[in-house]
Amino acid sequence: MKIYGLYGKSGTGKSHRASEVVARYQIDAVIDDGILIVNKMRVAGKSAKNERSMYAATKRAIFFSDSHRQEVYDAIRQLHIERLLIIGTSQKMIRRIAARLELSGEIEWIPIESFQSEEELALAKQQRSQGYHVIPIRPVEVEKTYTGGWFRKLVILMGRRKEEVTLVKPMYLSGKVTIHPQYIRELTEIEAGPEIQIHSVKVDNQKVDVSLSLLQGYTVEDLRVWKKRLQDSLVYSLEMPYVVNVEWRSILDKRGGTQARQRGY
Repeated sequence: MKIYGLYGKSGTGKSHRASEVVARYQIDAVIDDGILIVNKMRVAGKSAKNERSMYAATKRAIFFSDSHRQEVYDAIRQLHIERLLIIGTSQKMIRRIAARLELSGEIEWIPIESFQSEEELALAKQQRSQGYHVIPIRPVEVEKTYTGGWFRKLVILMGRRKEEVTLVKPMYLSGKVTIHPQYIRELTEIEAGPEIQIHSVKVDNQKVDVSLSLLQGYTVEDLRVWKKRLQDSLVYSLEMPYVVNVEWRSILDKRGGTQARQRGY
């Protein structure tokens, strides 16, 4: 299977341009926000835009639920898809989705900037600022995929032809957005590889305090890089800036013992 990854920050028009990418690369199916789409019809999965919190929406988009993941995993193999497009906010998110669905092979990366002009990016950001999201399915199919209370058809120009897409307001934008601290904790655990042992994660608004131990051989520079990666993941996932403070509690040797040491970063 050939895999393509269309990536860009939230609100840059990735789903808006999905049809153009599909046409240019002759793609058979698309994964976007938790659903598998073929010929602009949902064939498997559940839309993250149906979730009532951003925390739940993010987990839905990366197939965190085993049953959700299994449904899409099975559909991909039953349909014998040869070319698959995965849409995400970053290359890392797309890799995570591919790994979760056990999709192997190199990914051909497509930055959204290669399909969007500066003016189109500005328009997409304006629509997103008003709470509007595009989903790349046919308008007649929207009620089977999206359970929100507002959606409408949008006609866009694709070269010399017109294309219909669907504009929706996700359920999690219908009221105040609350990010559950447990999501921050789970994301921190996901980002921690075998070299890092997480002891505690405390969340206070947009400040995250992490207490951890490191495997012997893991350098201070490695820890700084990991801290920056965690901050970037929080921004990509939640579209909010976070300050991450790290308390380095001890060093773990390969036999499981510890050497006392405590520093902050």
